[in-house]
Amino acid sequence: MMKNMELDVNAINKIINNIIGAIGSSRGEILNIVDNIRKDKENLKLEIEKVRADVARVIDEVDELEKQDKASRKRLAKVSANFNKYSESDIKEAYERAEDIRVKFYIKKNEEKLLREKRDSLELALKKTMVNIENGEKIINQISIAMGYLEGDIFSALEGTDKNSEMFIGIKILEAQESERKRIARDIHDGPAQHMANVVMKVDICTMVLKKDFEEGLKELEDLKGSVKVALREVRSIIFDLRPMSLDDLGLIQTIQQTVNSISEESNINIKVKLKPIKTEIESIIQVAVYRIIQEIFNNIRKHSKAKNAEVRMDFGVKYLMLIITDDGVGFNVEETLKRVRTKGTSYGLIGIFDRVNQLQGEIEIKSSKKTGTTYTVKLPINREVIKDERRGN
Repeated sequence: MMKNMELDVNAINKIINNIIGAIGSSRGEILNIVDNIRKDKENLKLEIEKVRADVARVIDEVDELEKQDKASRKRLAKVSANFNKYSESDIKEAYERAEDIRVKFYIKKNEEKLLREKRDSLELALKKTMVNIENGEKIINQISIAMGYLEGDIFSALEGTDKNSEMFIGIKILEAQESERKRIARDIHDGPAQHMANVVMKVDICTMVLKKDFEEGLKELEDLKGSVKVALREVRSIIFDLRPMSLDDLGLIQTIQQTVNSISEESNINIKVKLKPIKTEIESIIQVAVYRIIQEIFNNIRKHSKAKNAEVRMDFGVKYLMLIITDDGVGFNVEETLKRVRTKGTSYGLIGIFDRVNQLQGEIEIKSSKKTGTTYTVKLPINREVIKDERRGN
């Protein structure tokens, strides 16, 4: 009997090793694809810089031809109006010169238009390339995590270890850290990074405009200042999300109240707040999790629910806190939505809520229907000692 069991385990190990080998090979192929896409991105950047330089050069040429065109037409009008003063050859020369410059002017304007279109097309291709790189990195990360489980947890399970093992907890911590890094990277890429790229372009535009029209250049500089302010505000927002200072200064209740008031003003959603006074010390990591979960839930409400009213309730016990958020929006099919976001990787906000709750050994339930809106119920431990007890099964 024991011998058969050993054979079965060996067979399973062999199958798993084959799977790991195939996954590792596929991961290598995807890495090569992503590396090639990165090279394409760098080539696109170089090409965009060249086209931008060509656009700047052609704009100068168009401006010069426009001046010549105006001067030649003015000369033609003067010669034509005083035909008794000028010879037929003078009139013919003025006409031919005006016509020649006009043709060159329109050809150059068309060249400028084509270059602008090429630049826009390349910039769009660059954005798509960056999205492909991001998606590729996400797939690689998911494969790495899967291999971690296959190489660690499944073999551990065969040997009789459980989910309290250091390897399991370590993988979960690494997974959580990687997920958080991805979130921060997305926030920076979609926010301040885009604005700063826009700032670089506007600096070039300001330089060209200032050479031609000082007053117009000052207006461009003011616009540039506005872009920098937006980028700075978004950087501060990301820093605030990492660790809201108001949690230290005002406490959890007041921070939630301020956050909800801000959301209500921005979204025009009437939000009622019912928060039980805190009589038990809540660990810092749990406070940040509550704050972020509220943020993510209201992001979903604002984007998708079309709600006019919402309510936030929070209650505390000795070991747990209970957070309940309701809205009167259009509702959604919870089961189908969760299945879609987990398989397709869309709606990072909804995934983020579940990840935060699960990482803290909490519980979450979402109930929704078209008539009654949506209710989010979240139960979280108030400190890490409770989390440890849950892991031990106490």
